[in-house]
Amino acid sequence: MTLKVTGFTSAAAAYKIVNDADSDENAETDVLGTSGSIYSVEITNSAGVNTSYVKFKLTSGAVTPGTTEPDMMLICGPSTSETYHFPAGLKFNQLSFWTTRNPETADTTAPNGTVINILCS
Repeated sequence: MTLKVTGFTSAAAAYKIVNDADSDENAETDVLGTSGSIYSVEITNSAGVNTSYVKFKLTSGAVTPGTTEPDMMLICGPSTSETYHFPAGLKFNQLSFWTTRNPETADTTAPNGTVINILCS
């Protein structure tokens, strides 16, 4: 398993960093076990030819890649990094995510070399 969750506290609030060193078509489901807010998502795609589509399920319920309609999708082109910021915090009931090579909900094609870091509370 390549998923790690690390917590830290600042003067403002308690935060967690979710790191998936090899995000793929298998869902990481309810990774925090609680509701919260996303403040930023950093995606690094080392694949030289494939785009990575990171799909998020932010509402409660079962997650089945290829069937579950994502609540949000973030894109990272080949051999690049993208950072998405949500300064006011993007609320979630359950934080689940998976990554595929294509944007369609039905896609379950494994990406190559996608690293994800999520800052949340």
